[in-house]
Amino acid sequence: MTDDKIFQVSEFNEFISTYLEQIGEVVIEGELSEIKISQGKWVFATIKDKESNVDVFGLAFKLSGYDLLEPGMLVHVYGVPRLYKKTGRFSVFASQIVPAGEGALRLAFEKLKKKLEGEGLFALQRKRQIPTFPEKIGLITADESRAYGDFIKVLKHRMGGLKIFLYPVSVQGKDSASSVVRAFKYMNDTYPNLDALVLIRGGGSLEDLQTFNDEAVARAIFASKIPVVCGVGHENDITISDLVSDIRASTPSNAAELLVRNRADVLAEINHYTKSITNCLENTLGDYNHKVINCVQSLEASIGRQASIIHRFIDRFISQFMILKQEVRELEHTRLSLLDKLGTVVNYWVKQQKDTIDSHLRLLNSFDVTNVLRRGFSITFGKDGKVLRTVKLISTGSQITTSLFDGKIGSQVLSINEK
Repeated sequence: MTDDKIFQVSEFNEFISTYLEQIGEVVIEGELSEIKISQGKWVFATIKDKESNVDVFGLAFKLSGYDLLEPGMLVHVYGVPRLYKKTGRFSVFASQIVPAGEGALRLAFEKLKKKLEGEGLFALQRKRQIPTFPEKIGLITADESRAYGDFIKVLKHRMGGLKIFLYPVSVQGKDSASSVVRAFKYMNDTYPNLDALVLIRGGGSLEDLQTFNDEAVARAIFASKIPVVCGVGHENDITISDLVSDIRASTPSNAAELLVRNRADVLAEINHYTKSITNCLENTLGDYNHKVINCVQSLEASIGRQASIIHRFIDRFISQFMILKQEVRELEHTRLSLLDKLGTVVNYWVKQQKDTIDSHLRLLNSFDVTNVLRRGFSITFGKDGKVLRTVKLISTGSQITTSLFDGKIGSQVLSINEK
């Protein structure tokens, strides 16, 4: 007989399971030889290498991306070893099963890409515009990383006035995807008025960038109410996060370039538009100045014609007066006898001439355009600058210009009533 403890079967299984759980979480690499989903709730899988295999069990709602797994894939299983008390069957209780190796990662990438594309997560029509001059930016990346440094360095040489809200995350490893998902939820809940959310990471292998090919991260980007700019890896690296985001940048530096405009480019554009506006104003003023000059010249010509008529009348009057003077001289010898009669005749004649002159002067004054305009009349010009003498020369909607004595009025013809 010995003093060794004798276990009941159930006690032994429970003892071994408790001991195994104390080992804590382990990571096992192996080829996925079988995977089954029971009732959409439980995941049963088997992984193997050349010599052994091990059973894996997990809860479907906790295993993100399990539907991307296929037999034959090389995978990493994160979980805790345990012994099922009832049957004594050994398994690993998995918290995460992810593809490992270039081939498996590439296959999982293509499957997830096809799945999300079919759901419309990549649709161009849903992508949102970023403001031309953003003021508040949310930044999701590893703090003090090279990607963070490159992003900030580029921003310093571009337009200022930015306020950046940093949420530091893990960009690689087991918990990195959940870290990024939490960041998106926090930013959307805490800073809903941000102009943009920026997700960046430096380059790496397909395995290094696995966080950005995670379905949960892709759906967090899609669900974001704030427009998302994604700059992950190098120029040739394209991740699921890039495809879902509103703007895809080739690198973290390019994300800063796409988000914030170059100061010199903005100043050059302002100068360009300033010159364009100045030229437009100068051309418009030049056109109006030309029209004014034409109108002044027309008035000068009209006044000149009226002045010519006045001069001719004065010359005629002087000529007639000289003839009269000569006749008076010739009749000087009869002056005394005819003085009274002549005085009466001359006064009468002079009055007639004065009345005639006054009448002509009034006529001439009536021809003065300025005086006519001062009395409340106006001159209307068509779009071609010609005087409109009949309503038949215009149509509804035509642009006309009306000249008054102290300025001009531009208007549009709404209706025409012919007599």
